[in-house]
Amino acid sequence: LLHRLTAIYQGGAVQSCRLNREGLWQAYTARNAAGYTLESLFGIIPNGIAEPDYLGWELKTHGAGAVTLMTPEPNTGFYRDDIGRFMHNYGKCGSERRDFTGKHLIGIQSENTALTLRMEGYDPIKNEVINPDGGLNLRDHQGNIAAGWTFEKLLTHWSRKHAETAYVKYRAFDKEETKFFRFGPEIRLCRGAGVKPFLKALHSSAIYYDPATNMKLIKERWVTKKRNQFRVAWKNIGDLYETTENIILPDS
Repeated sequence: LLHRLTAIYQGGAVQSCRLNREGLWQAYTARNAAGYTLESLFGIIPNGIAEPDYLGWELKTHGAGAVTLMTPEPNTGFYRDDIGRFMHNYGKCGSERRDFTGKHLIGIQSENTALTLRMEGYDPIKNEVINPDGGLNLRDHQGNIAAGWTFEKLLTHWSRKHAETAYVKYRAFDKEETKFFRFGPEIRLCRGAGVKPFLKALHSSAIYYDPATNMKLIKERWVTKKRNQFRVAWKNIGDLYETTENIILPDS
């Protein structure tokens, strides 16, 4: 892993891109372009598989601000059953676009969506799940589950995909109206994705839900772009793992 990251760093800036379904290079400039660009340098085709990216390591990029830890899809609620109805009921809707966004914290109603995120079946004193049928649920004012994640899904996703995670710092800049990234030299290797620290961070809202899902009307058909982000401040990353190691890659 470090050998590959060193070669990428020493290779200099790379144009913002991603690999398509056939594994072919294509330009890409969306907000999450840094992660896709790094993955392309490892030959990774974007996928929703809850497995590490490379040799057992999950790859994460960090420029500034909060880090997107993971983007698991809800497996309960209106979102799963009928995402069109979900977006209509809880999103910000226009004639050609619907958006579901906004920072959601445990026990606080979101101003954007009027939904409240609740951690149900969890004992914060013991810091453990006391009802395996519970989970993290977004409820509306009538108590309906708009979207939810079972504990089994969240904890399995976290412990399996993030057991070993490499956080790669990057710088972004534009050259001749084209975006480029330079990855490194700062790397943080984190091992041991603990379940109890993860649960505690969720309940305290150190990890928070910050979706960026939208639907666009394209050729008289609604097309959905799903992005259910769970994010954390960079300063709190180390609290989620058993060990962390900061590395500076060599220039040559």
